[in-house]
Amino acid sequence: MKSTDLTGKVCILLTRHKMPDEWRDSGAQPLREIFEDAGYTAELELCDDPVAMNTFLRTSCVPGDIVVIGGGDGTINAVLDAVIEAGVVMIPLPLGTANDFARSLYIPDDILQAARATINGQIAMLDIGRVNGQSFVNAASIGVPADARKRIDPNLKRWTGAISYAVANWQSWHEMKPLELRVTCGGNPPQDLKLRQLTVTNGQYFGGGLRPRENKRLDDGKLHMFAIQADVDTLSGMDIAAELLFGSIDDSDYAISQECDEIGVEGAEGEPILADGEIISKLPARFTLDAKVLPVFAPNAFHGEADRHASFQDQEIVNDIALDALGLSLRLSAIYPLATDSGMKAICHDTANDLRDINRRLELALRPYGLPTSSPDPDLHSLEQLRDRAMSWMLPDADQRLARGLKTQSTLIDDALAACAIDKVPDDIAVPLTDMQKLIGNLQRQLDDFQE
Repeated sequence: MKSTDLTGKVCILLTRHKMPDEWRDSGAQPLREIFEDAGYTAELELCDDPVAMNTFLRTSCVPGDIVVIGGGDGTINAVLDAVIEAGVVMIPLPLGTANDFARSLYIPDDILQAARATINGQIAMLDIGRVNGQSFVNAASIGVPADARKRIDPNLKRWTGAISYAVANWQSWHEMKPLELRVTCGGNPPQDLKLRQLTVTNGQYFGGGLRPRENKRLDDGKLHMFAIQADVDTLSGMDIAAELLFGSIDDSDYAISQECDEIGVEGAEGEPILADGEIISKLPARFTLDAKVLPVFAPNAFHGEADRHASFQDQEIVNDIALDALGLSLRLSAIYPLATDSGMKAICHDTANDLRDINRRLELALRPYGLPTSSPDPDLHSLEQLRDRAMSWMLPDADQRLARGLKTQSTLIDDALAACAIDKVPDDIAVPLTDMQKLIGNLQRQLDDFQE
């Protein structure tokens, strides 16, 4: 599909319970304005669930409409086929727990930033994975992840987000019996394997920020499979988790990794298959790929293009500073409830509030230039939170360790600010950068004093 095929209409589909409270009276006016400013007619439709979204897609949309889907990976999975059948172009708004599909497209976590980045991007034709005829975009898993899905505590998921997935997977790893499977990947000979887990990925991310390989994309025309063998112990399993975190599972000594366009799995008949956060089928399984069938508006960062409107000096440094500063403010907020020392709590609370204010001013100043070009790197966020929480439970010097981590993170921003020619950027950008420089310097002094 090309941009010339578009009708000029944007249909925003939000589930009623995901609608931000501050938008209810205005009919999501801040969101609609972004699409209207880009030259489109925007309409809002509140839906009770993905079933209602599918009904709207099939009865109220015409080919060439743009459809904004608010939800997480499960919602995206539920509307895939209807989007393709209707001939519309999808924009995903990340309103779920993990939002791996949005991450794979380099879509920011913030709703308004996500809308702005996508509608000013370009149409991408994405691949869709299928297992026994059922669609998935991110990944489909057999074994531990499917078993863990049944163990997730809804209350823990609501309060801790992606951490709930890690907790459930940990339980399944220790309690689930390994599966005896026959696996055939493409034209390779079948392999008889005893496995804890087999995962087939289409997207770059899955499982709340994990990724199988550095260069996996939603449009590369391939399925990637990795399998964890039954004799992998807990310590080696943690090595695999680290390799998934950094996109290097192909280099693992503990996992079998292959890439092809069709995969067959037999054995353990009736075992569930988890795809994009939901159980959608059961063994035996046949995994296939439909290449370039899903039209999606994706940010320019996904297409590998820098923004063409930014023109001031050191724009790349400023872009990185904006992203890293937002990441630091998120980390400060995450550490605050974990810190036990009142001084450490005060540092995190006060600095996070002040830094958020500076970040908002910087974002507004950078918006006319199309910056920042992506969201903060999500790879480490979920597991960092889990690590910090475990650290606070187990280690007597947890606050000191957290302080050292904040010092390292803030030093990177301080170095970038020092390398930036602040006096040569536009004044409305220079002011929040100068304020940030003072705040980061003060934060580092407070952290030094705390560690003495």
